[in-house]
Amino acid sequence: MGKIGKISVIKREYGNSQQETMEGSLAKYKNGLTRIPGTGVFKYPYKEIDGKYRTGLDPEAGYIKRIADPLEKELEIARVKALRVKLEEALGEIDLGPRSSFWNYGLSTSSDDQRHVQPAKLLDGDNLFDCAITFQELTFSWLRVHPTIASSFQAWERGEYPADTQFYVADDEIETAIAYKKKRLINNAITKFDNMTPDKKRKVARLLGLPVTEESKEDFVYNQVDTLLKETEFKSGTFQGLSTIDVFERFADMKEQLLHIKDLVKQAIGHSIYRAKPNGRIYEGEYEVAKDEDDLVKFLIDDDHQEELLILESKLKTKKIAAA
Repeated sequence: MGKIGKISVIKREYGNSQQETMEGSLAKYKNGLTRIPGTGVFKYPYKEIDGKYRTGLDPEAGYIKRIADPLEKELEIARVKALRVKLEEALGEIDLGPRSSFWNYGLSTSSDDQRHVQPAKLLDGDNLFDCAITFQELTFSWLRVHPTIASSFQAWERGEYPADTQFYVADDEIETAIAYKKKRLINNAITKFDNMTPDKKRKVARLLGLPVTEESKEDFVYNQVDTLLKETEFKSGTFQGLSTIDVFERFADMKEQLLHIKDLVKQAIGHSIYRAKPNGRIYEGEYEVAKDEDDLVKFLIDDDHQEELLILESKLKTKKIAAA
């Protein structure tokens, strides 16, 4: 037996008032059953509005484009590409493209018709698919991305699927792969941060939006960045919704002069030398000096504006002395 795909039933707890229903009675008196023994739910490949079938084998599928996490998207694309090649080699002439007639069960002539997809009957408990058997692996490929089946139990708990969803994908391999790769990225980022000079650590930390000053001790700076990286995603602020690792890498690999000026602008705004209005425009007093922070950085990094850069550095130094 090869890798096993598993679609499991979502078990629910029923209050006293619900225990008189059929579902409540089954759960209470029949060892947690969710339906009458032997009965099941038939599933068929889902057809999108654009006419494509959601096969679990299409790297251009809409559900993949909607995956927010870049790492999860990358892993899913790699997975479906490899699986389609494997299954098409095993099935010979059968086209497994998302618009292929193979996915139209209505064209099937019998339950033994291997030129067309067959429905999957999901029973109570764990529904197992032996991926060493081509057609079982094929069935699991489209079931695991079916919109009426939660991608994981945690996804259902988070409310990403309707409350009445009955099944979820119990795919430990995918969960493990994602967790492993995320941990490696985090650990590599922390190692890179650890090898920076104290000055660069402070600059990167400030650009990440952390409350770090020139007086912040190195252990404080380290703990702040370490905690942020392990959150994997910015919860608020300028980078809300973005990967903490991606943004960190952007600053960590930035040329020293550009990093210095971006940090300088960030500190100048923090010390009220400049004001950033809600529309992003940057003001010094009543005068607009740039349309946004990036525009100001471009101005200051220009060789023709080094005098303005020195003046800003002097103003910031004076502000810091006054604040101390």
